[in-house]
Formats: sequence, structure tokens, C-alpha cells
Amino acid sequence: MKIPSVRLPSPASSHRASSYHSNFINPSTTLRAMASKTAKQSLSHLERTAAEPRDETLHRVLLTDINPVNPTIRLFRLSPILEPGQRPITFLPGQWLDVYVPGISKAGGFTITSPPSLLQPPSNYLELAIQKSPSNPPAAWLWQEEERILGSQLQVRVGGSFVWPPPSLSNGESGIEEKGEGKATRVVFIAGGVGINPLMSIISHLEQTAREVGKLGLVVKFLYAVRVPGLHTNPSEILFLERLISVFDTLGNEGQFQLFLTSVQNGGEEVRSGKPVVGVKGIEIQRRRIHQTDLLDALGPVEERKGTICYICGVPTMTDEFVEKAKNAEGMNEANVLSEKWW
Repeated sequence: MKIPSVRLPSPASSHRASSYHSNFINPSTTLRAMASKTAKQSLSHLERTAAEPRDETLHRVLLTDINPVNPTIRLFRLSPILEPGQRPITFLPGQWLDVYVPGISKAGGFTITSPPSLLQPPSNYLELAIQKSPSNPPAAWLWQEEERILGSQLQVRVGGSFVWPPPSLSNGESGIEEKGEGKATRVVFIAGGVGINPLMSIISHLEQTAREVGKLGLVVKFLYAVRVPGLHTNPSEILFLERLISVFDTLGNEGQFQLFLTSVQNGGEEVRSGKPVVGVKGIEIQRRRIHQTDLLDALGPVEERKGTICYICGVPTMTDEFVEKAKNAEGMNEANVLSEKWW
């Protein structure tokens, strides 16, 4: 699906609003978060995820397709190589892969962005979205010239606990079939930048369910914050925007998608403007960061929040602060707030 370029409207005022950090974080919290982030960044993927569940089996896959999204993000398709006597790859929406590339002993960690259904014939592939990162050896290897690496064999292993269905649900695999105290009635997704990756797998799985059964029986709210190069933005270069538009077309009245854009030209800060912008195909675009009020609105009425599941994924500071706000929101069950950070 092709989406035409759209020019973001000029701000109504040149006044710069307070940054996300000043709205939500005090200075001592910021310093602690920065120290924690530095320590975490010095760890390898395997060290950071040592306590996470992971499959025992390494699987061989072929790198069969590379599709550039924009100058800093590529989509990769990996097709499993069937081994005699080895069980096939399986995963839950939201999980990641340990990825071993030729010549590099340590694995990189990259989230699966496709739903499990695409691992079945006739498609039979796993999709990864990988940001350009010269300091990360596996990512740097995958960012070589396409013709040098297409057709290469890699090894992968599934891991991670940030998944659908959430462990707090007790009413079936998808969390939507049965009625009762544990039933999910609303799912909220908060994504920052490439934190969209695991959420894309989950929302794609929910879209497939909606196609199969007609309706999810869930309210789905999706808030996606992206930093863009400037006021002239080509929507096709925003990771998964086209796919998300299609998903929410399918979900219809059960879903709402909001896009929040900040400009690199403004240092990632928000710019105060007037009303929300109605963007491509009626998608609501806000030229600012996600605020606490956006989160609280998405969580739904207080008296209904016991059925709300909230998934949050983004940079560590953003993720930590929204997790705290969601867990402390009146009516929310802390066990229903799940998060993962990207570094």
C-alpha cells in the first residue's frame, strides 16, 4: 500500500513546551536512570537477558530478503532450514531472537516483528526490524551491502517473556474467549521509536484473530511516538506506519491508533501547536510527545480498568516512567502492566 508524502503543519507558536523529562522526571531520577542506562549498555545482549526464558535449540535460517524502510532501519526475512528430527521454530508474539551471524561469536538480540502465522506455509518466514548500529557487531554485519549477505545462513534461538497472551490472564490463549474476572476487555500499547517492534508482532496477531472470528471483543488503543527528521515527513519512512493503518482498518470501531511526532530538528522536543492533525487516512497525528493524560485516557474508565492490559516498550527512561504511571493509575492491576526496554 502506497501512502503519499504529507507535510506536517507548521507550529502555531514558536514556544517550546517542556520536554518529556521535565514533565515526568525529577533531576535525581534522571541521574540514576542515566547511570543505569550506561551500565546496561555496556552489557551484551546475552548478559542483559540472562534471566529471561529462552529456547534450548539453535535453529538454522536463511537470510532471504532485506527491505530498507529508511536510512537507519532495515526489515529482514529469515526462512527456517528444516533439520531432520528437529522440531520447528515456534514463538509467542512479542518474543525476540538470539541471532548468530557468521564470524561473530556473540549473539545479537533482535525482536521478531511478524506474527507466528507467517512462520507457517506458504509464507514461512520470521521478520526482524534492525536499526543501523555500527557499534553492535551483529547489527553492523547485517547492515553490510545487501548482495554480500543475502542467502547467508544464520543461527537463531527464541527467547523473551514480553508476550501475548500476558501471564496474568486466566481465560484462554488469546485472553478474549471466555467471560469472568480475568477477562481482558481493553489492550493498550505504548511504543516509543523501535520499541514498536514487539508490539507489531502482537498487534498483527490480534488483527489475524479479528479476521478469523469477526471481532476481537476487545478495545485496542495504540499510542506510537516517533522522532522524525523534520516538518516534511514521508509517512512511508515511519517504521510500520502503513502496516498499522491496515491493522486498524481491520479492527474498525474496536481500535484507535494515535501517532505522536517530534522533530529531530527541534532536538526531539515537542512544539506547541493547535489542534491535533488529521493525518493519512484519518489517523490522528499529534506533534508532541505522549503525555500522562494520553496514557490515562487510553487505560479507560477507572471502574473498567481491572480488564485493561497495558504493554509499554521504548527507551529505558520513557518505559520506566510510563510503567510507573500505569501501575499507579486508579483501578489498574499492576500485574497487567508489561514492559520491555530497548537500548
